[in-house]
Parts: sequence; structure tokens; C-alpha cells
Amino acid sequence: MSSTTTSVQSPLTPNPTTPSYSNDLDWITAYLTIHCSSNPSTVYAYILWVAIAVVLVIYALFHLAGLRARVLGAYFTKWSLRRRTWRKKHSLAEAKRKGLPYKPPLPFPSNAQLLALSVLIIATMLLSFVGPDYIAPNSTIFGLGTPTTTTPATKREIPPADNLAPQYTIQKAWWTSSNRTGIVAFALFPLCVLFALKAPPFAIFALPFVLQIHFDKLAWLHRWSGRLIWFVTTLHVVFWSVQLFEDRRDGTGKIAYTYAWDFQRFIFAWTAYGLMTLLVILSIKPIRQAHYEAFYFMHVILIPMTIVMSALHHPQVWWWCGAALYLWFGERIWRGAWWLHTNGFFGSVQPPVPTVSLGPPAKSGAGAEESSQYPPPLSVPHLLVPERYIPPPGFALAELLPGRTVRLRLITPGYLPWAPGQHFLLGIPSICRFTTHPFTVASVCDEQSPTDEGRELDFIVRAKNGWSKDLWDALALAVSRGQSSISGENLPGSYPLPRRGVLMRAYVDGPFGSAERARWGAHSTVLLVTGGSGVCFGLSVLQYLCLCLAGRDGSHLGGHKGGWGKPGFRTTRVRFVWLVREFGHIQWGASILRRCMAMVPSAELQVEIFVTNVAPAPQSGPAAIASFTSQALPMKDDNLTMPIPDFARALGKQQSRSASPDDDDGMESDTWVDNMDLSYYSGDYVRDNDELGHEEHVLDLTNFEGDNDTAIPGEHVFSLSIKREGRLRRANTRRQSMIQGTQGAKQRQLGMRVDTGWNQSMVNMADSRTHLSPLEYGSDGSPSSALRSPNSAAPLLNHEHPMSGLRSPVSPPHESSSHRPRRDSAVSQMSDTRSLAALVTKESEQLQHDLDAQEMEDVGVVAEHARPGKPRLDRILADEVERAKGSIIVGCCGPTSLNAMMRKAIAAQIDPARIARGDMRGLISMISEDFEY
Repeated sequence: MSSTTTSVQSPLTPNPTTPSYSNDLDWITAYLTIHCSSNPSTVYAYILWVAIAVVLVIYALFHLAGLRARVLGAYFTKWSLRRRTWRKKHSLAEAKRKGLPYKPPLPFPSNAQLLALSVLIIATMLLSFVGPDYIAPNSTIFGLGTPTTTTPATKREIPPADNLAPQYTIQKAWWTSSNRTGIVAFALFPLCVLFALKAPPFAIFALPFVLQIHFDKLAWLHRWSGRLIWFVTTLHVVFWSVQLFEDRRDGTGKIAYTYAWDFQRFIFAWTAYGLMTLLVILSIKPIRQAHYEAFYFMHVILIPMTIVMSALHHPQVWWWCGAALYLWFGERIWRGAWWLHTNGFFGSVQPPVPTVSLGPPAKSGAGAEESSQYPPPLSVPHLLVPERYIPPPGFALAELLPGRTVRLRLITPGYLPWAPGQHFLLGIPSICRFTTHPFTVASVCDEQSPTDEGRELDFIVRAKNGWSKDLWDALALAVSRGQSSISGENLPGSYPLPRRGVLMRAYVDGPFGSAERARWGAHSTVLLVTGGSGVCFGLSVLQYLCLCLAGRDGSHLGGHKGGWGKPGFRTTRVRFVWLVREFGHIQWGASILRRCMAMVPSAELQVEIFVTNVAPAPQSGPAAIASFTSQALPMKDDNLTMPIPDFARALGKQQSRSASPDDDDGMESDTWVDNMDLSYYSGDYVRDNDELGHEEHVLDLTNFEGDNDTAIPGEHVFSLSIKREGRLRRANTRRQSMIQGTQGAKQRQLGMRVDTGWNQSMVNMADSRTHLSPLEYGSDGSPSSALRSPNSAAPLLNHEHPMSGLRSPVSPPHESSSHRPRRDSAVSQMSDTRSLAALVTKESEQLQHDLDAQEMEDVGVVAEHARPGKPRLDRILADEVERAKGSIIVGCCGPTSLNAMMRKAIAAQIDPARIARGDMRGLISMISEDFEY
């Protein structure tokens, strides 16, 4: 029972008086009920979501109406696109002196992300502190005039305290500010969850008619919005703690905090705050990266617990927590059902469609001429390869590649479409049963492919620490033992074992990624810039564009409707730039690049590969400069020439015309020299005109954090062979050009028609795509002469100096993989370890690099486009802008330094004044794949 005496208070006091109760729980229950916010006081939460909805609608209208392609949109993009990286001054020299491993610079978010977070923080602070905290219950703001009817959390029979709550507006008090910040924190729960969702329709921001922005772009906002919630919640806890320490109970004189622990909802409050604090600590980048599996499991457990405890703490506004839980659980259930379907749990595994062997184009009759139809019929251009092993559905074929890299080829049992450049969450039970990791797919989804390869998922996984290192070690151990599959994983009985690689059970979840919003065909020129293993993104987009240029409809390739000759498709040129660390890394994408180059003529597709881990021959002083002004230096084996200084280039151009075709390949193309930069080999990391605003390291553009450059035996020799092969092919190209030029001049003098040989065959390739498949094979199993350029030097397999340590079977491609013998190798029982260093066979042979004949051929062809150096990306982009016939889109995937460099170059080339004049070359869009989990 309450006492008959109460303390006297002013009618407008910010601290209402609590009646005296003999029971401690009755008193604290009445105290907290009286200090509860009124219904109108929750208006700030609704204002927050009205503001979010307005911003969302405006941005969606700009996106759907194409207003970002106008002058004002160009001004905003020019500013918002930029991002920066930072590295402590002299840190590279210090690390080199101490022998520390390479560390990438600290990346900062883009200006657009910083703007979004700043707006969110400012809006949150304004709604937390501007205006009165406690609004009178009888107010009619937004129609919320119903008096507060708070129900105590206990069933004890106590007099109602609702009528003792303030019936007037209170501007500021510790308890009112605490309640207000708590309500705003509740309102932020659904937004934080929305930033984290990956799968539509629950991922509202990823819907096509909204923003079509996925988690890869929202992850940073998800993390910081979570920290913002924790900060606002901390204010809530601090403010209420101050109030509880200030208030004392009449009769006992004890502070209110003493009795608060008897109140159940107070226990829920501290439990929720403790769980939220643990969430924030585990989400710190060093902890998240070092212990990702632990972070993932704790995240999945702590998120629902935190939200549930928060709802139990203050059930009056439970719907904010309910909305967050609905979104979180709904998306999990949706993804779970899709995952079960995709990975074959709802149906039986069916054998793959028989692989189609590609042969020479059939002619309708004797002497029939090749059709010049362009584009070709829809049924012809496919990215098929001759008789390649197709893994069973649900299993990934894992192969070792140079650079401690694993290539995974996977066909899902269930139908799974994806857009070019998207990524999947990949799980391999033999490595880790419960966790998945994101990887960008390197293949394109060809819905009309006659074989299962049209829906094959290709991944390139470079070993770092944790899961990827475990994958590499497990695969290396299995290869050394001669295994074709993982022990304990039973394959369907009708499937043959692969000759190369190891089959592993694999599951995928996806697709995800904002790349699906890109309309590649809406731009006249596409520039793809990738670094290191980021080439997966570029290869996927490149295949899509080449198929569209060959006449395919993009709607059947995972993209938007359109193709060559179709309305709305404007792309006429694609330039592909790839920065790699070693020549041997070209193998990662050689086969795909060769097929793309075979589909599209060189006028429409330009491929450039820059190898950064090569140092020029040491030269210094005037002698080096004089050598450039006299003649091009020959490249002998490993010696590379220094870059030509600008002041010496003019004279060098005049005298280099007489250089032999066998001279250094780095100097025969003025355009290539203009786009190359070897300055970092001088030993001084600091550049006068640096691109990033800090000391640059050669690995900044090719290596992701944690990449391991340790080579397996034979890899170095393999890289040298590729380098030599590329030089020989370029020399033969120059010879052919000189011969054809001389013959053409003589024929023109005689009035004869000039037959340009290989150049004419390239024209025929463009004009007769109706009959041309990406790869054609003659009866001997080798690539047909129609696809052999006359500049082909001796294949990699036939060099005078064989590549020791490489396993290169020379069986023709048409031979069935099921009949090929597998290398017989077994490791000693003493080397049963997960460390690569211990993988030594009984014959004392270390793990070897294994390639087949076709892939070696592909590497040799692509080697012609690979040269040492670092590209001047700003100059490459400027060249493409000048030669473009309309707007340009740039696709970029690589380390953050490469991403920042491209953003800076694009921002410099965006020209709103050009757009205002109707010259759309001033409009440059960017699609990047730079997610960070």
C-alpha cells in the first residue's frame, strides 16, 4: 500500500514524485512507470523513418529516371566517387629495414559513403536532442494524442501510477533525454538490419525498382550504423544511470539504482546492452579478420538475442525490434529455402548434358562461301571449350594454379542464374562445415548453352590465412597423394574421375552483389581494370560483353536485354586491363581471355596485361639515356629495358623505326610506352606525382591483404617461359606486319589488290561469326588454323628449354578425360600434414605445377598481350574518353589502392560541361566490386 504522505512538487517540475510504497518492488515499478515516455514523445522515431523514406524515394527516382546522367548528376558523381587510402610516412622503408611483410595502406570509404554516414549521424543527433524530450500525453502531434497507458511488467496489485506521470511537456531532464535516445536507438534497429541483408525481397535496397544496391556497398554503413546504435544506447544508459544515482527513495534515503536491480526489465536492459557491446567488439576489423569463423557464429547468435532482450526491456515500442527480427529471420528463411533448392536437396542429381565437340564450321554445299552475316544467329556464339571435364552437380573441381591459387569449377544441382560480376558465398564441408566465404564468379550465366558449362561457376581463390589457406593445404595434400576426390565424399556412380584436380563437395549461396545494376550495353566504351585475383570480376563481365558483341541477347546471359544490332545496345569497344604480380598468374584467366579474343575482333576488344614483379636491367646516368636515343635495347632472357624518359622519347621514336623485330618488345609500341610506368623499380617508393597521396608500393595494385606470393616448384620457370613466349610472338607479329606492309606497297604500285593475310582473316572473323565458334579444333585435336594467328611462335610445349617441374600432358583435347591416366603420386606417411612445405613424394619430388596441353596453348596465345610494367591508368582512361563515341563505363575490381586510383582518374575525366554541350564522353560511370566482409 502507498503511504498517505507524498512530497510536494512544482506542477512543472521535470522530475515527478513517486509515491511511497512499503514494498521495494512496488516502489521501483511505480518509479519507472512514472518516468516512462508518453506516446507523443515517440514521434521522433517516426520522423526518422519519414526522412529515410524521402531520401530513398528521391534517390530511387534519380536512379530509375537516369537523372544521374545529367549535368547535376555528373557534378555530384565527380565529387562523390573519390576515395582515399593512407599509409604512414616512411612506413615502407621501415618495414623493409625490419623485414616485415607487406601491408596495404589503410583504405577510407568513398565521399558518397562518408556523406551518407554523416547525414545519418547528424539526423540521429538532431532527433535525439533538438526539441522537447517529453511531449505532453494530450498532444496531437501526428494524431498521437492518446494518453499513455503503460502496463507494469509485474502482476502485483499496486495502485496505478499512470495518472502520476507528467501531463505537461518537459524540455530536458536526465530521464527524458535517456528515454528519447533509447527510442531513437530502437528506431535504428530495422535500418541497421536492412543494411546487412543480402537477398531480395527482404533486402529492400537491392530491389530493382528501389536502389539495386546490395550488401557489398552497404556493409560499411551496416557496421557504422551498428556502432551508432551502440553509441546512442550508451547515452541512454549513461543518462538513466545519472538519474538513478540522483534520485533517492523517501524513507530510506537510498539511491534508486539500489532498487532498480529488482525490476525485471532493468535486467533485460543490461543484458541487451552487454550483448550489443560484445557485438561491437567482435566486429572490430582486426578481430573480425583474424577470427572470422568465431565472429560469424557469434554474430548470428548475438543479433537475435540483442533484439529480443531490447524488446523485453521496453515492450511499449516493441514493433521496432519486431520489424528488425522479421526482416532478419525472413531473409534467413528465404535464403535457406533457396539454398536447399540450389544445392539439390529438393531433387535428385541428374547427369550433365553430353559435352558438344566443336569442329570446323559446316558448309551447306561444296564450295559454299562463308556467310558474312553479322551478328550471327542466337544459337551459335557460346563460350564452349572442347571436351573439358564437367564436374558432377554439387561438386567443385579444385585445381592448383600459380601464386598459391585454387581454381574451383562448380555446377549446382538446381537452376541458378546470376549477373556478370556478382559474387557467391562458397562453402566446402571438407574444409569447414558451417562457414561460407564470398568469392566473385569468373564465368557468365549462359541460359541457352547446349551443355551444363553454360551455368558453370568458376572461382579463383588465392590462399591467405584461415579458410583459404586450409583449402590450399587440403588440395595440395590430395594432389600429392594422387587423389581425385576427398575421402569420405561419395560421387555419383555414373561420373568419371577427373584426370587433373580434386573433386570436393561444395555449396553456394547467392548470387549477391550490386554489379547486377550495371547496364554495360548502354555505353559506347567499356573499360575493365582489374588487379590480381580481382580479375574474376573482369572476366565475367568480359565474357558477357563479348557474347553480346557476337550477337547474343544480354537477357539470356544474366544481364539486361540487348546485344549487337539490337535497340539500346551502344557498346562498340571493350578494353581489358589486368595487373598481375607474375607472368605465371596469367594462367588464371588465359583460357577465358583467348575465347573472348577469338569471338571479337581486335578493333572491338583490346586486352592488356601488365606484370609488375619484374625489374629492368640496372642502368643509371647519361649512358642509360643515351641508349634510349640511339636504339631500342634487345631483351635477352630476363633483362628488361628501363622506361624511356619523356625528354628522350621524341628522338627515340625517330631512330627506333629501324630496330629489328627481335628487339625489346617493350619499345615497339609508342602507345604501350606511354601507358607504362616502371618508376617504382628505382628503389625510391616516393613519387613526385603520386596517385594515392602516400608512399606507393608495387603490391598496392595487385595484392589483397594477406596474399601469399610463395611459389611452388616450377612456377618461376613457368613465368620465365611465358615471358619468353610473349616476346617471341610479338616479334613474329612485327615480322608479319613488316612483310605484309612491304608486299602491300608493291601490290599497290602494280595496282593489285592487297591481301593482308592474317589481318584479312580477322576481318573474316568479324564478318562470319555465324559459323565461328570461340575455339575450333581440327582433326588432329589442335586448334584450327582459322584461329592461329601467323604470329604464333613455337608453342609453350615445344620450347627448346623445357619447363622443369611442370606437368604438361600433350594428349589431344578430343581424348576423353575419363580415359586419361592420372599422375601416380603418393606421399610418405611421415608427410601427412596440412603444411605445404612437407608435401614431398616418396621419390623426393615436391608438389608440381600441372597443366594440360590446351591450357598451355591458351597461356601462350595470351602471353603476347602481357608485358612488364605498371600502367598509367589515368592515361589509358583519357585515351578511351577521346576515342569513345558516347558515354563510358568503367568496371574495376582489385586492391583498394587500385580502386582509389581508378576513382581519382574517373573523377578527373568526368566533364559536366561536355555533357551540357551534348558530348556524352564527359559522362563516365563506375561499377566496382570491392566488398569487404
